[in-house]
Amino acid sequence: MGFDLNQVIRGRVWKFGDSIESDAINPYYRYPTMEELKQHTMEVYRPEFPLQVKPGDILVAGRNFGCGSSRPGLVLREVGIAAIVAESVSRLFLRNSISRAIPIFIAPGVSAIADDGGTLEVDYPRGLVINTASGAQARISKYPAAIEHIYACGGLLQFARARFLREQEAAGVKTN
Repeated sequence: MGFDLNQVIRGRVWKFGDSIESDAINPYYRYPTMEELKQHTMEVYRPEFPLQVKPGDILVAGRNFGCGSSRPGLVLREVGIAAIVAESVSRLFLRNSISRAIPIFIAPGVSAIADDGGTLEVDYPRGLVINTASGAQARISKYPAAIEHIYACGGLLQFARARFLREQEAAGVKTN
């Protein structure tokens, strides 16, 4: 199932600072199952997070989000985070998120306009993040068309499969 970048995402903000480490997002070394991870994600930074996060919430972070090891952020989607919006994102974390079609957006200045517990609107088609209470805005960096297509397919594996099937069909090869 794909992720529609054209949908506007609106949710409650969980605000974090700079250099949020991937090992704190996904503390796999202590909690090996997804159910355990969901109970402990981000607790190093905010102990209440795994207890109070709700489906549809938006995570806002400063610079260098997802730094550290190559741990994916799938657990954030599993606890209900609808979007991650950060000033900047570690390259590896960004690639891992895109490959899993986890909505992650780079918006310089978002920390200044987001209020913890407030409401943000992420409007990717217009290239904006909007604080619904104050009207303050930050620009979202747009993705190249190929990355938008990865999201539409539901992730990198689904993108590769769809491409393979198209190529097979164009070559006249039957696939099941």
